[in-house]
Amino acid sequence: MKKRILSILLTLCMVLCLMPTAVFAEGNEDMPTQALTNVAITFPAPKAGENITEAMKAASANADSGLNLYLFGPALWKQDGNHQKLKADDTYQKDSIYLLNFTFYTQKPITENTALTCNGNPITRYADHQALTEALNAYDGKEDAYLGFVMFSEEGTGDPSMKDLKDLYIIGLYAIIRAQEAQTPEDTVKEQFNLTSGGTYYFDLSAENILGTVNDALPDNTMHYVPFTYAGTVDAYKLTSAMATTEEYAKNNKYPHSLFVADYAVTKDVSRDALHTAKLIFGKNYASGGVDYTLRAPSVGSGSTGSGESRRVTPQNNEWDKMLDKDDKYIKNWGKMFSWGQDTWSTSAPRCAVRGYDSARYGDHHSSWYNYIGLGFRPVLEVLNPDTLDSDGLKAVTLALGGGKLGNSSEDIQIIVKNGESFTAPASEGLTRPDGNNEDYFMWLGSDGNLYAPDESVPADVTKLTALFYEQFNLALGGRYYFDLSAMGIPGTVNDALPDKTMHYVPFTYAGTVDAYKLTSERETTEEYAQQNKYPHSLFVADYAVKHTVSWNDLHTEGLIFGKGYAAGGVNYTLRAPSVGSGRTDSGESQRGTPQINEWDKLLDKNDGYIKNWKRMASWGQDTRPDNSTPFRAVRGFHSARGWEFNSSSYQNGILGFRPVLEVPNPGTLGADGLKVVTLALGGGKLGDISENIKIIVKTGSEFTAPASDGLTRPDGNNEDYFMWLGSDGTLYAPGDSVPANVTKLTAKFAGGSSGSGGGGGSRKPSVTYYTLHFETNGGSAITDMREANNTRISLTKYVPTRHGYTFIGWYSDHNLTNQVSEVSLTKNMTVYAGWRADENPDIVVNPFTDVSEKDWFYNDAMFVYKNGLMLGTSKTLFGPHGTVTRGMMATILWRMEGSLAPKGENSFTDVEAGRWYADAITWTTENGIFAGYSKDKFGPDDPITREQLTAIFYRYADYKGYKLTVTGNLDKFEDADKITDYAKTVMQWAVGNGLIKGKSETLLDPQGTATRAEISAMLHRFIEKAKLMQAD
Repeated sequence: MKKRILSILLTLCMVLCLMPTAVFAEGNEDMPTQALTNVAITFPAPKAGENITEAMKAASANADSGLNLYLFGPALWKQDGNHQKLKADDTYQKDSIYLLNFTFYTQKPITENTALTCNGNPITRYADHQALTEALNAYDGKEDAYLGFVMFSEEGTGDPSMKDLKDLYIIGLYAIIRAQEAQTPEDTVKEQFNLTSGGTYYFDLSAENILGTVNDALPDNTMHYVPFTYAGTVDAYKLTSAMATTEEYAKNNKYPHSLFVADYAVTKDVSRDALHTAKLIFGKNYASGGVDYTLRAPSVGSGSTGSGESRRVTPQNNEWDKMLDKDDKYIKNWGKMFSWGQDTWSTSAPRCAVRGYDSARYGDHHSSWYNYIGLGFRPVLEVLNPDTLDSDGLKAVTLALGGGKLGNSSEDIQIIVKNGESFTAPASEGLTRPDGNNEDYFMWLGSDGNLYAPDESVPADVTKLTALFYEQFNLALGGRYYFDLSAMGIPGTVNDALPDKTMHYVPFTYAGTVDAYKLTSERETTEEYAQQNKYPHSLFVADYAVKHTVSWNDLHTEGLIFGKGYAAGGVNYTLRAPSVGSGRTDSGESQRGTPQINEWDKLLDKNDGYIKNWKRMASWGQDTRPDNSTPFRAVRGFHSARGWEFNSSSYQNGILGFRPVLEVPNPGTLGADGLKVVTLALGGGKLGDISENIKIIVKTGSEFTAPASDGLTRPDGNNEDYFMWLGSDGTLYAPGDSVPANVTKLTAKFAGGSSGSGGGGGSRKPSVTYYTLHFETNGGSAITDMREANNTRISLTKYVPTRHGYTFIGWYSDHNLTNQVSEVSLTKNMTVYAGWRADENPDIVVNPFTDVSEKDWFYNDAMFVYKNGLMLGTSKTLFGPHGTVTRGMMATILWRMEGSLAPKGENSFTDVEAGRWYADAITWTTENGIFAGYSKDKFGPDDPITREQLTAIFYRYADYKGYKLTVTGNLDKFEDADKITDYAKTVMQWAVGNGLIKGKSETLLDPQGTATRAEISAMLHRFIEKAKLMQAD
């Protein structure tokens, strides 16, 4: 007999019918234009033995719909017509049919075009109560049914619990469902892998030649990073050839296997025939991260039961439905996009099955040759041979994007690799570089601290890779290296936590390249200043505050806040405090200094372990706190690594100290491999409590000085005075000795009697003879002389000078340029000579520098000095605009402007080595009164130049040229004019009056700030252009 459930339904409907001014949603003429495209309702399907009310608490809708559950009413439908209203504590009974009524509401518009689904099944929508009543009366109990309607209420429900909301769209849903037997552990498919189901993992399909048009909804249209959801293990069938799948075949061929399913149809507008030709329907081999897969279409069923939108695809143990049975969110982005399956449609062969489009469960069929933009290929990846992998065989590796993006997301992503085996580093293609980053550099930083290029083998123990879009040196990030600061005159009390309180061995962490600002004089740092003055530079940061109980003022007096020159291992550094921000934002672990592109926070952004031992010890920074008559300076650390506070610049305390950074200036002159690691084996001795090997940094290809013995503890029981270093070349070196460039390890020897090479008596090997190779560039850019051991073979191909208007053609062994050579063997002091060919169009300047663009304020200045051979870049491709210029460099620039004249006198400075590239320039500029030494015998060729010193040099150069020096400018508008040293006030007025120097801003001159290469190129350009105006009448 016909089932009569209308009486119960009418009771439930009355709530909706009594709502004031309710009309059906299609009739609302004032509805906003931004309507919902779909509403997906989910709730647990009835399982025998489950509590009804508890199960319904999980009822929800997709987040963007704004849908809220208002009412829920359950009833038991019985075949004898005696329907029974259920109580809250009732449980579902196996094979009983239940009428479940839900009422939802939202203020987001719902139209007749809005797709409604319940648990992935289309909701059959009725226009009025009469049509709904007829459908309910016609229900025969054979299949589950989902029926509903939508109403609009201008005045709302009047229910206080709904906060008197107006303009509501109300969905009434009636689900008529048969309860299924709850799965027992024996019925549940055992998961093959201990990998979290539902996780998103990325696979590279770029080389798989998948036909069709790439889906523009993918986060990466190159398909190097395609997102898949891990659906876990399903007990389903798959096909290996074209067929209409029968229930018998499906039952006999189902088997447990594990699948990843693509989150999108990766291509569209593609026919099944084309995919089949490419072996993508029934499967092709695919490997990723050391794991073997089959890449193919899923099985999706060959037919359906029922009619209209409520039909279900059969056989139901196909892969598509089995994945949805586990979780209806495993298959994503199905709206308006069909996906080809493996199966042929049973009633319309050779038409083939497709799934999706109207709902996740929806099934249809198309001709195999058919293609259009709403029909695509959504692959699955089946894990092959799961028994050989074991349950922990799949390992997730995190990829941190390092400021870059994948599509619109900068969040970490994950890939899958084979557990316990090395894997290939993923591609850089598909990732978007950080804003403003135009470099070509890309590397992955492993959780082991090593750098890996794409396609390079990564060790099995690496669990995370971080994208690096710019690094100046190929040195392992996060590595610990030791520097000798004992002679740097750092004031304060030595930190007892240091492993060596003599400070001959101070540990630093290499943080690599950061794009951050630094300060060159005391100031409040604004966002504008930070953005304009940030630049990529490489830093080592001390692992401790090396001194405490020291004021900011005392450190500044010693030049340690804004930087003083420091050299170690043949490498020049600036030793200083880091920039830390002039203010703060947030609190606790989320606190940051502002501007946030300060060096302290940028170091922590790269790795929160780069700044160590911050607890209960704050560290002075460069920045000044704003809006204070008292000079307060910023400090970081103490409560957390990110903590920001401030103190008076004169304040001293035992928990406030100096944590220096070492900046590598002018990295282009060193090259990416310019920093070399030398291992120090302690030979039974100790550094503090450490007996393991430690490392120092030296300049690649150059000699270096053997480190001190001070700070090292002798082995227990050793009371000798003997100490030597045994080099990896078998030679013994005393502290302070010169060590050849080819030595990679030094081992401490605390007892005499062995040289390590079979000799006795503790004597050294016979001394090695060294010779110098001089590069005569014949008007080109200078190349530093090389000093190597006798018989060293030197390839000349990597030494390429530049010269405006000429092309370099090679090196010659004679000054007449008759014998071209590509390498030499040093058996004596030698000179090679550069050969040049004049260019046809020397006035056409092609910008060779990757760090100079037309958008930069200094672009025209950099091109001018490059074109005229005044500044030739720090390398072939880097100008180094934010790098400093040393006194030796500036002397050489002015010397070149005068045609590289030979000096008349002899060099008197002991720190200017004869034959060095700047030697003649320094001698010439000092004898002509343009430069002056610090004393009779000290010039300081490697010291940086301040903006104030630079104007004085130009002033003296103009005087040398005979230019008039009477034009002066007004300094009153500059708030920091009082920072100008007395000797420089006249020259600064002259420079401002002639437009040679401009302020850092409208009101700041920054006289004590270090002059950058960009600023010097600008002054050179202005000086030469204004030369005629400055010439005496």
